[in-house]
Amino acid sequence: MRELNLSEQYALIALEGQESLHRSVAKSAVLRAVTAAEVLMPVLEKEGCSLSEFAEEAEKAVQAAKNMNKKKERQIEQKVKESLEKEGLLCEIPDLLGCDLNYYSSGIELKSYRSEEQTYFRIRECLRAEILDDGEITMECLSLLWLLRESGCIHDLFSATEQERVLERVNGMAAENEYCRILWEKEFHSIFESFTGRFLRAKSKLFENPYLEGVSLAFPYLERRKVIFIDCVVFGTNVEERRSAAVDFLRKMGHNVEEVRSGSETLLKIDGMYYRIFPATRRSYKVPIQGVNLVPVYW
Repeated sequence: MRELNLSEQYALIALEGQESLHRSVAKSAVLRAVTAAEVLMPVLEKEGCSLSEFAEEAEKAVQAAKNMNKKKERQIEQKVKESLEKEGLLCEIPDLLGCDLNYYSSGIELKSYRSEEQTYFRIRECLRAEILDDGEITMECLSLLWLLRESGCIHDLFSATEQERVLERVNGMAAENEYCRILWEKEFHSIFESFTGRFLRAKSKLFENPYLEGVSLAFPYLERRKVIFIDCVVFGTNVEERRSAAVDFLRKMGHNVEEVRSGSETLLKIDGMYYRIFPATRRSYKVPIQGVNLVPVYW
């Protein structure tokens, strides 16, 4: 397989799990970052680029991202989708959110992007290893990290503790490398997206499962993967029966599901992503509905 450029590597990471049929705040942020990457790539690949030229091109990348309209978004998405699909690196699958009771019962069709698993994990782990371990950080790695930060996707790859390590490493590099400092100080994310992220994090209810009392699981940035509730219908079912019913339902909806042992617990691997499964009950017009919550496993 040929070596993927910066824009393609970023798109494979950031489009993973994004809803594909409809426009969203999160996907718009990703597509603006793709635009910025395409403007920035030529100067990153140029040998002997002067500091002033790099600063000028970095600013052009920022302005291209900020000034992108809805029409340009659609064009960029279609271009990236066709290019990666042609090489078998990206496809559309039923969105797991469509299995949630609120969406499934409403008949809303949802699909999401799924990146080719091996390529996705290779890019992700190479980035994590380079930035978290000691050693030199390349400008390509820093640029990819910058794009992830500006589009809000960095939360999907690094835990809160790891983000502190990332900041420490980048600040150290910026103190020694003027090119790094110039890029890292650039911003193109919108105030609206930052506000939306804070609002959703404040309004999302923290989920406490019945087995790990006091363990709160927070939700990711914007409308990315959240807790999914699947209705099991049958009253009085035990944990094993609910798990089996949920797995059968997910497979019926077109998802690849595998039960994976992890220490003392069993995770569900759904379309390449890992989830914990907990019994839960929701109320609709005071009527209890028994089911399970699928909670994304984060770093």
